[in-house]
Amino acid sequence: MSTELNIEKLKLQFAEYLKRKKYRNTQERYNVLDRIGELDRHFNADELYLYMNGRGDRISRATIYSTLDLLTQCGILMKHRFQGDSAHFELSSRMPDHDHLICMECGRIVEYREEGIDEIRDRVCDRLGFRPVTHSLQIFAVCHDPVTCEHNKQD
Repeated sequence: MSTELNIEKLKLQFAEYLKRKKYRNTQERYNVLDRIGELDRHFNADELYLYMNGRGDRISRATIYSTLDLLTQCGILMKHRFQGDSAHFELSSRMPDHDHLICMECGRIVEYREEGIDEIRDRVCDRLGFRPVTHSLQIFAVCHDPVTCEHNKQD
């Protein structure tokens, strides 16, 4: 379901954004983007911090948090609030205009596309005088059998 990732194209998009907004263009910010490109899942800032430091990158949490904000502002990342307090991120280009089904018991996130949702989005925007750009729908549900669910994180 995911599209091919072109990290160099994303770096150019990021560089243009940083220049246009007059932010510093630092190697640490590009290292964050490189590591995000290695992840094929949703992640939060702390997970990215542990991932990067586990691979020998010397980077502060503050740099990760600020870079995630910049990458979200320029459209490279999508920011989601599924469950809990921390925001989760994913690359916008991996699977544009998709939605999420989140199990409230085990925390599993299933990504999907459903044509009917696009039609509803378009109809609502048209009726209210908007032009759709993108969307994100989150459905919170429970697995059919939470007790035997292989994704259940309870010990």
